[in-house]
Amino acid sequence: MKEVTQPRALETRAKILQAAARLFALKGYHDSKLEEVLASAQVSKGAFFHQFRDREDLGFAVLDWHMEQRRQLLDAIEQELPLAKQADPLQRVFRRLDAIQEMVRRREGCKGGCIIGNMSTALSDCHDGFRKRLAECFDEMAKEFLPYLEAKARQGRAGRQTNTSELARYIVTVIEGAIMQARTLGDAELLPRQLAYLKEHLKQCLGP
Repeated sequence: MKEVTQPRALETRAKILQAAARLFALKGYHDSKLEEVLASAQVSKGAFFHQFRDREDLGFAVLDWHMEQRRQLLDAIEQELPLAKQADPLQRVFRRLDAIQEMVRRREGCKGGCIIGNMSTALSDCHDGFRKRLAECFDEMAKEFLPYLEAKARQGRAGRQTNTSELARYIVTVIEGAIMQARTLGDAELLPRQLAYLKEHLKQCLGP
């Protein structure tokens, strides 16, 4: 991946990444042609190749960009949410879940699905490099919850054993599956319902 430091080049790169991310979310990686990305970003082919080696390089860059944008947005939303009244690690998990729910709510009306989900479906079976990077994306999502799950597990009843790594992955599975189904079914309340069930399940797994 090419390193870019000049302000104008960074602006051009950001325009390309934003345009590509929108198209990947709407049409998927394979059906998003380079010409469409260039037209949407309003940049020339020369400007593109100054930033990226090829379309594959763009795909990896979009994943990195998306994960950073996602993290920043969720952190910002969390700052807007009411603080938990009790110093319970599980409440930190619930706070992140609430931020995710709010992030999805803000995107209502926007066309396209989850970039990570779309690209996983399209590329995991045919491109090992993308499969590995997408797996890392899911791992990054799970790791957002892991420290708090581990802290809560340490507070639990003696003799109770919980695989917190698998529990963190389970959380991501519920979130991603609910987002996909909500869009397919046209049910904006599906994610809130599933997250409510998820919170109850976590209480049962890790409660006092």
